[in-house]
Amino acid sequence: MGENGSPKTLVNIITEDNPIPAYLFVKEKYVPGDRVMYISAKDTADDLEWLAAIDGVPAEFIEEIVLKNDIDEFKYEKICRVVKSHIRQGVHYCVNLAGGTRYMALAVQQVFEAADAQFFYTNVADNTIIHSQFDNSIFDDDDYFFPIRYRMRIAEYLTVHELEHDMAHHSHAPEMPLEAVENMFELFTKKLLSDRDYKVLELLRTHYRDCKNGIPIREVESPTRYGIPPVSDIRGFLRMTNVEPHDDRLTHSQLEWLTGGWFEDYVYYKVKQIINPDEVAKGVHIWRKGVSRNNELDVVFIKNNQLFVIECKTGVQTERLFNEIVYKACALKEALLGVSCHSYIASLKHDASNDLKKIARSMDIEFWDFKIMTFKLENKLKEIKEKF
Repeated sequence: MGENGSPKTLVNIITEDNPIPAYLFVKEKYVPGDRVMYISAKDTADDLEWLAAIDGVPAEFIEEIVLKNDIDEFKYEKICRVVKSHIRQGVHYCVNLAGGTRYMALAVQQVFEAADAQFFYTNVADNTIIHSQFDNSIFDDDDYFFPIRYRMRIAEYLTVHELEHDMAHHSHAPEMPLEAVENMFELFTKKLLSDRDYKVLELLRTHYRDCKNGIPIREVESPTRYGIPPVSDIRGFLRMTNVEPHDDRLTHSQLEWLTGGWFEDYVYYKVKQIINPDEVAKGVHIWRKGVSRNNELDVVFIKNNQLFVIECKTGVQTERLFNEIVYKACALKEALLGVSCHSYIASLKHDASNDLKKIARSMDIEFWDFKIMTFKLENKLKEIKEKF
C-alpha cells in the first residue's frame, strides 16, 4: 500500500541483458495486494513475459506496457504518451529507474513526476535500493540507501536469466573431505609427486576418466584391452591420495576427482570457509532451453545477489589453450550469466611475467596463478567478501 493507504504499484523498465534489478526490486518491495507494472521496448517483450512469469506476483496483478515498434524506444514523446495512458488517479507508484535504455528511463521519470510517485534505483553492485527526491533542492541530502534484504539462490539467479540447470538433480558438493583435498593440494604444490605418479595420473585421465560405470582395480592393474599400459602400482597411489575403492573398483566420480576434480573441491572449500557465501556449488551444468549444448560451471557461488564463477584448471599447457579458456569464460558471462556475474580462472600454472593475468584482465576476468593459489588465495577471497 502507499503512504496514505492507497494501492501501490511497483514500476520496472525491462532490460534485456540485466533482468536482476527489476527482479530484486519486486522481491524486495512487493507485498500481497500490490500491483506490478512492466514497461518494455518491443525487442525486450519476451524478457518482460519471463519476469512476469517468475516474479511471484499473481498474473491478474501485473500490467504490461510494450512499445509496438522497434524505433519507439527512441521516441521520447511516444514513450511518454504510451506510459501516461496507463497512469491512474488514486494509485501510488514506486518507480525503479534502473532499467531499459537511459532514454526510456528519462521519459518514464518525466511521466511519473506528474503522478503520485516515488523514485528508486536498484544498485545491484552495492546490493542497495536508493530512494531519491527529484526536486529543485540539491543541498538537503535526501537520497536514502536501503540494503536489499532479499537473497537469491544460485538456481534462482540462473532461472532469472532464462537458463536451464541441474541444481536440483545433484548435490554439487565436494567428492572428498577437506583433509583429502588439502593432501592433494600439498602433493601438487610442494612437488611431492614423482614422475611415475604423474604418469599414473595421465594413464587414468587418458584411458579411464570417461568410464561412466567406473573400473575394477584389477582391470587397471592388468588391462584386458589391447594397447593400454598396466598400472601395477595403482593401489599404492590410491593410498597416497586417500582414495578408497568401492568393492575393489574405482567409481566414475573417483576417477574424475583424481584427474582434476580435487582442485575444484579445494576451491569450493576455500570459498565456503573464507567468503561464507549465501550458497556455493560445484559442477553445475547450464543450458538454454532447446539448445543441446551445455556448459559446466566448475565452482559457482552467490553472495549478496551477485554470482561468481571460478573456472578451475590445475594446468594450462599453452597460451593458446589459456586464450580458449578465457574466451569461453567471457562468452559465458556476456551471453548467459549477465552483468551481475564475476568470472575468475584458478590454476596451478606459473605466470611470473603476468602475461596471462593481462590477457584475462583484458576480458574482465581475473586469473589466479600458482603464486596466488599457494600464497595469496585467502587474501583474494577476503577481498571478494569485503567488496561484495
